Amino acid sequence: MDVSVVIVNYNTKDLLINCINSVIEKTKNIDYEIIVSDNNSGDNSVEALKNKFPAIKILALNENIGFGRANNEGIKQAKGKYIFCLNPDTLLVNNAVKILFDFMETHPQTGAAGGNLYDKNMKPIYSFGYGDDIISLLFRKTILKWTHRPIFRRIKDYEKNRDKSKVQEVNNITGADLMLRKSVLDEVGVFNEKFFMYFEETELETRIRRAGYKIFFVPDSKIIHLEDKFRNNKHINKHFQESFVEYYRLCYGEAWAEIAEFLIRKRMKK
Repeated sequence: MDVSVVIVNYNTKDLLINCINSVIEKTKNIDYEIIVSDNNSGDNSVEALKNKFPAIKILALNENIGFGRANNEGIKQAKGKYIFCLNPDTLLVNNAVKILFDFMETHPQTGAAGGNLYDKNMKPIYSFGYGDDIISLLFRKTILKWTHRPIFRRIKDYEKNRDKSKVQEVNNITGADLMLRKSVLDEVGVFNEKFFMYFEETELETRIRRAGYKIFFVPDSKIIHLEDKFRNNKHINKHFQESFVEYYRLCYGEAWAEIAEFLIRKRMKK
């Protein structure tokens, strides 16, 4: 098996069906499987999938265990040389899975890769991050974004002016379309289950880079991401805050975690 496409679902039945249809329609000349890890959805997602896609693997979990843990359950069942973690609110524009597979096959030091994400109007959106996490994340996600706006603007201008038409090594790929080399996961581990949602892919990719592997943005792989479907919710904001702090604790130590916690709480109060 070349690629195992793992999709985590929680009450996004219609989006998920459209996502799977796009994978089946666009993915050619590659041996792949689709695994859906369902977080105990209450919208009859599992029943709908069984009726519409009898050939795919469906893991019907007994509770909502979060994004990373649900991906891990899918990875346990995967037969592919590569794991492609794909959000249910995505639509493949082209043969994106094969393009990422071919790239990783010809670049053996690549531990993870992702493609070019677009909104529903095909305008480019956030696909990857550059630079050092400890600086860019603090300025992106905390009150520093507002109290040090000139620095934040310089970071944004730097990112905006980067040429997204070229393959490039990056710091991290968003979890919406993350292809992972299974042998690297066997070496560094899968998603850390301390995270319920948010930053689990950032922490994993930090481990991948520290193990000596590279992470690449591959722009020819094109995917629509209908983001903002799960945001602007107090419960979700709480997960974001907790995961942000936990990321710094795991990757940079307790002192940075305390700084991150102070700054993110300041931001949440605004």
